[in-house]
Amino acid sequence: MRIGSTASRALAGWLRRLRRHCQEPTLHMDVSANALLRMVADGQLDVAFVHEVEGCPLRVPEGLSIRVLVEREPQFVSLPADHPAAAHPVVHLSDLAGDRWMIDPAVDGEWDAVRRVLRAAGINPRVLHGDYHTAASLVAIGEVVTVCQPTSLPRPETAVRRLYGDPLGVRLLLAARTDTELEGVYPDLVEAYREVVGQAPAYREWLESGGPGLPVPALP
Repeated sequence: MRIGSTASRALAGWLRRLRRHCQEPTLHMDVSANALLRMVADGQLDVAFVHEVEGCPLRVPEGLSIRVLVEREPQFVSLPADHPAAAHPVVHLSDLAGDRWMIDPAVDGEWDAVRRVLRAAGINPRVLHGDYHTAASLVAIGEVVTVCQPTSLPRPETAVRRLYGDPLGVRLLLAARTDTELEGVYPDLVEAYREVVGQAPAYREWLESGGPGLPVPALP
C-alpha cells in the first residue's frame, strides 16, 4: 500500500494501525496536495491524505474517488509562549498585527488564504517565506508567528491558540483511484485522527465549546 500525505499528526497513528492490519504501507510525503493527487492518478501512489485550503480548491484529477474526513478543520496559530496574546485562549488577528508571519509558499493555497484573511482584518502582514520545520524554532524565539493545525502540540517556548472567529479552515480529504482502496484505509485514518484530537488541549476546548461544524468524522 503506497500512501502519500501532507503533514499531519494523525499520520503516525494511521500507519501504525495499517501495519497492525498487515497492510505494510510505504510512505511518500509532500507539502503539495496537488502533487500527491497527481501521483495517485498516475498510479505512483495508491491513496493520498491531503488538505484543501479554504478558498483555494485543489486540482483533483478526473476519475479519483474522494472521501472527506473533516469538512472544515479550523486552523490555529502558533506563537511564542511569552507573547501577550498567548495569555488568552482565543487570539484576535488584531493582536498579531505587529508580528511577522512565516508562510511555506510550497503549501498549495496557504499563502493566498492567509494573506486574504489578514488583509480582510486590515493587516498588511510582514512575511517570511520558509518551511515549517524552521518555523517552530523561530516561533520559540519570538521571531515569527505561524498558522498551525489545531492538532499541533505546544512546546515549552510556544503556545497554540484558536483564532477568533475561525477565519482560516481546511478540508481534509482521502483520495484513491477506487472506492475499494478508500474503504480499506479510511476507518484506520478516522481512529488516528480522533486520537490526535484527544491529545490537543486547544482543539479539545474548541470542540467542547460547541464550535460550528464539529470536525468529528464518522465511520462510513
